[in-house]
Amino acid sequence: MAQPLAEPTLFSEPSLFSQTVQAGEFIFAAQDTRGADGVVRVATTVETETAQCLRNLDAALLPFQRSTADLVSLSVYIANYRDANAIAKTLRDRFGNNGPAVNLVGVCAIEGDCRLRMDAIATSSEDRETIHSADLPLSIGAGCHGVRVGNFFFLSGVDAADQQSRIAPGTTIQSQTTEVLARIEKILGRRNLSLGNLCRSFMFMPGTKHRPGYGEARKKVYQGVFTEDAFPPNSGIYIRGLGDNILLRSMTIAYRGEQRIVTSAKVRLAPGSFSQSSRVGNWLLLAGQDAVTFDRVVECEGSLAGQTEATLRHTKDIVEAAGGSLDDVVKTTVYLTEGTDRAEFAEAYGKFFAAHSRSGIVPAGLTLVVGELSPRCFVEIDSMAYLGGK
Repeated sequence: MAQPLAEPTLFSEPSLFSQTVQAGEFIFAAQDTRGADGVVRVATTVETETAQCLRNLDAALLPFQRSTADLVSLSVYIANYRDANAIAKTLRDRFGNNGPAVNLVGVCAIEGDCRLRMDAIATSSEDRETIHSADLPLSIGAGCHGVRVGNFFFLSGVDAADQQSRIAPGTTIQSQTTEVLARIEKILGRRNLSLGNLCRSFMFMPGTKHRPGYGEARKKVYQGVFTEDAFPPNSGIYIRGLGDNILLRSMTIAYRGEQRIVTSAKVRLAPGSFSQSSRVGNWLLLAGQDAVTFDRVVECEGSLAGQTEATLRHTKDIVEAAGGSLDDVVKTTVYLTEGTDRAEFAEAYGKFFAAHSRSGIVPAGLTLVVGELSPRCFVEIDSMAYLGGK
C-alpha cells in the first residue's frame, strides 16, 4: 500500500498531488523552490535556486529517512533552457559521478514562476549501483549513464550529442533516433541487457513535425526486437528546448526479468507505436494517456476538463485490467499545452480522484506546460501503479 507523507514547510497541493509517496522500494517526490506559502524561497541566481530545490527534495524525503543521496532518477524541467548549463554544473557539483540518472529538458512554463522543477524517484533498497559507459557521451547534467536498483535500470537522458553537448547542424530526426537507440542498447549491453528489456520510454522532441521521422526510425530499430503490439509503453512530448540542433532526448527504464503487456479493451491500441502498459514485478508502467480513443477520435475535443476526465478514465481502465484500481496509482506527470487553464484541469483532476478513489490518497506528481501533444489534445498524463501482490 502507498504511504504518503508531507513536510509542512514545503509547498503542497493536497487535492492534486501527494507531496511524497512511498510504495514498495521506491519513493516519489516532486519539488521546486517554493515554501509552504507558495512563494519562491530563493530567486537570486539559477544556481542558488537549483541548490534550494535539492534542499527541498531532502526535506521531502526526510520523513522516510531518505535524502537526495538515495535518488535513482531525477528529471529536471527548466522554464528557460538557457539556464541548462548552470543547472547542470550545480547538479554535477552536488552528485559527482555517482548520483542519480538525470534528464534535463526545457518546457514552456512551470507553475509558481519557478525556474525549474525536479521530479525525483528515490529508493530504500541497498541493492543499487551506478552505471558508467566510458566510450559514450553523457547528456547534459548527468554524472552517470544510469542507476540499477534490483532488477530495474533507470537510464539518464540520452541524445546524439558529443561530450560537449554539441551536434552537427542538419542531422535528421531519423539519424538522431537511430543513434539514441544505439547508445541505449550499448549502455544496457554493459549489464547483459538489450533493447528488449526496455519497459518504459520517454521521448522529448522540439515539435510534432519530427514525429513521423522519429516513428519511422524507431520502428526500423525495434523490428525483430519487439512485435508491433508489444512496443514499450511510451510518451512522446513536444517541448521547448533540448539544446542546439538536438531533436530528441530519451529517458528509459529497463527491467531484468519477466515483462507482461497489459491492455484494456476499453482503451485504444497503438501497434507499432506503444503498448498500453507493462507489468514488471509489482509495478505497472503505463504509456502516456490522452483523450484519443478508437479510430483516432479525440474525446471532448475543445474541452480541457472533458479531456482530463477521459485521460484519467483510460488510466483507470488500464490499471483495472492489471487487477488493480485507481488507488494503486502512486505517481503521475501531467503535461498541459500552452494556453490551457490549469485551474480547469485541477478541478477536473480533483473531482475524478474524489469520485473514484476509495482511499482518498492522490498520487505524487506535478504539472508541466509543453508546446504540443497529440493533435487536438490539451493534456497527457504519465502514471505508475504499485500492485503489490495483486
